[in-house]
Amino acid sequence: MRRGQSTVEWMLLVSVLSVGLALAAYAFIPGFRQGIDGLDDDLGSLYRQAETNGSGDMR
Repeated sequence: MRRGQSTVEWMLLVSVLSVGLALAAYAFIPGFRQGIDGLDDDLGSLYRQAETNGSGDMR
């Protein structure tokens, strides 16, 4: 076994479990879904405000 291989495997496992937990929370916990939807609205308004000065470039 090469050195560091075990660390990469653990990080992959942790990331897959984290994504699965987030998806399960989004599907089964209404408050979590509302929070994510609110975050989406907030970020969308921030991006729209960043482009409004006529330059067309994101700041």
